Amino acid sequence: MLSLIIYVVIATWGYFVHSVIEFWFLAWLVAIVQGGSQALSRSLCAVMSPAAKSGEFFGLYGVMEKFSAIIGPLVFALAAAIFGSSRPAILSLVMFFVLGIYPLKRVNVEAGHRIAEEEDNAVLGSTAN
Repeated sequence: MLSLIIYVVIATWGYFVHSVIEFWFLAWLVAIVQGGSQALSRSLCAVMSPAAKSGEFFGLYGVMEKFSAIIGPLVFALAAAIFGSSRPAILSLVMFFVLGIYPLKRVNVEAGHRIAEEEDNAVLGSTAN
């Protein structure tokens, strides 16, 4: 969730950037946050996925990743076309980060992990018989 909050700050600051140094600093922040957020999201998916269904879970993860790679740039381009500048279009990205924070706050990782383990144990128990 921290990475989404940092992305809100980055995108908001991006609207106000006027110097090359600020731009490079923001690029540096994105580079730092991006790798960690991708690694953590995949780890979270793995922890909360039953082993027998990990292909399904990661398949959905991959589809959502592709979907976001289309929708994000599309919304950005639409906002840039409406406002006539990419500067206000940067703020359209904030919407995605804020919308991502709400459901993420409700995720109970321990419960998800427990349910995944119970599912794994049920599958192992049924195959042992």
